[in-house]
Amino acid sequence: MRTPDGDGGASEHSPAGHGRVAGGTRPVGLGEWLDIDGVAHRCVTLCFLFRTRDGVEEVLLGLKRTGFGAGRIVALGGKIDGSETALDAAVREVAEESSIRLEPGELEAAGRVTWSFPAAPRSNMTAFLFTADVGAVTARTTEEIEPHWYTLDAIPWDGMWQDARHWLPAFLPNRRVDARIVMAEDNRGVASASVRGEDQEASTCRSSGPS
Repeated sequence: MRTPDGDGGASEHSPAGHGRVAGGTRPVGLGEWLDIDGVAHRCVTLCFLFRTRDGVEEVLLGLKRTGFGAGRIVALGGKIDGSETALDAAVREVAEESSIRLEPGELEAAGRVTWSFPAAPRSNMTAFLFTADVGAVTARTTEEIEPHWYTLDAIPWDGMWQDARHWLPAFLPNRRVDARIVMAEDNRGVASASVRGEDQEASTCRSSGPS
């Protein structure tokens, strides 16, 4: 999952309004940036909504309709603006991208995924994950996202960014994951991934290739 400048998912970014910090440059904005090992990472939020239909659990993803990544299947989410908390950003992004309006208390924190881009450090990003059980709600197509419910055994991997295959399988069954993805030199493939799911030891794999 990708997003340029925080548009729903994980991706390459092009930050603006930079100030000097250790490990590179970053814009000044409370809540928008996080230093990890002395390197600035753009903070974004991803929210996974779940429902059970006819006894089968489903997750809400969406087809990106505009901008960078158009045509990809992504999670709902985007950048944290100004002094927003990650939770506030998740509530806002879900409403903007699916017209589903949630209260902050309905969301559960679900870990974090960090993407490092050795060939393009300004694209570094960390996503705070949230989940919610939403029941019988209607997800509406918006300018940015065409939402669709998927059963957990029918995730559209071929339509998603390559890194999703590395951490989503650990996340979806138990709804928690902590992962570190190192991107390949082309900024699209995955060089390595360290993933820890709920009640799991961290696993590491290496791969390469186009997204």
